[in-house]
Amino acid sequence: MSDKLRARYGVAQDTAAHKYVTLVGTVLAQASSRPALPWKFIILDTDGVNAYAAPGGFILITRGALALMENESELAGVLGHEISHVTEKHTITSIKKNNGEKLATELGGAATRSQILGAFVDSAYDNLFQGAYDRGDELDADEKGVALTN
Repeated sequence: MSDKLRARYGVAQDTAAHKYVTLVGTVLAQASSRPALPWKFIILDTDGVNAYAAPGGFILITRGALALMENESELAGVLGHEISHVTEKHTITSIKKNNGEKLATELGGAATRSQILGAFVDSAYDNLFQGAYDRGDELDADEKGVALTN
């Protein structure tokens, strides 16, 4: 999923900004319920305002979102929210809920492990752009994200 987002938008070429986002994100991730994940913080090269959480500890934020932030607390709030989506496995739950059965039916028993994984990645990527987290997941990520920043 992270690869697809990076291919779509590119990665911002601002070393100082990457170091800063990684520093703030790493401090929060180490205080999370899953500090051992290999967390990766990436700035997408787009003026769009958004942030994404991909399974496995990938947190992506747009250059446009960073430009609107007035202080470190705002950055921490966004990163904490996205980190919480990962720690609580909201993306995985969303995929299972929205497309798991559909994918299993479409691929059938003859699909290879690689085909199944590719289909799930495509499904997860589509979910990111459709706002597939339900309101409960968003509230959970808000609550846990705020707790991380304290």
